[in-house]
Amino acid sequence: MIFMKHPLVFLHGFPFNSSAWDPQIQFFQSRTEVFAPDLRGHRTGPDLPGPWMIQHFADDLKNQLDQMKAESVHLCGLSMGGYIALQFAQSFPERVKSLILADTRPDADTNEAKDKRYATIQKVQKEGLKNFAKDFSKAVLCETTLKQKPALQHLVEQMILENKPQNVAMTAAALASRRDHTSFLSQFEFPTLVLVGAEDKIT
Repeated sequence: MIFMKHPLVFLHGFPFNSSAWDPQIQFFQSRTEVFAPDLRGHRTGPDLPGPWMIQHFADDLKNQLDQMKAESVHLCGLSMGGYIALQFAQSFPERVKSLILADTRPDADTNEAKDKRYATIQKVQKEGLKNFAKDFSKAVLCETTLKQKPALQHLVEQMILENKPQNVAMTAAALASRRDHTSFLSQFEFPTLVLVGAEDKIT
């Protein structure tokens, strides 16, 4: 598939898939070219040997854009997608037309956060994804959404369960080992929009 020079690209969060962006894709596709990939290890994304680092996800995106002959992109990343967008922007700044960072952060995990990541890895490796999916869906959705849109929690659970446990574990390890991008933010010369949910409990 060949896109125009500057598509709008959506990168989903952990451990979901591109269907999380369906409302945005539906809205924008009549206005511009839109691309929302399943990231490696998520649903139909590349199932490659580990270990993985966030740089691998950024390299995947570059390779996909090269195949589509896309010169540069308007890049939107949510949570983990934001980590990947930041890594991509640092590694390939000439490929970024504009940047949207939604419910994400530029700093690396604290030691406490890393401990939680590795507890998640152990839980998923030992128990599989069912209990993790139920707990994680409650953690990433705010109280208002859980009360007013309970069907959304079920949708989030189903997205998680479409993954393989070992891929969820390897992605969690990649998140724990990600770099701190704070010092690079001042070097970004492209327009950047930062969005944060009023009830975001994670970032």
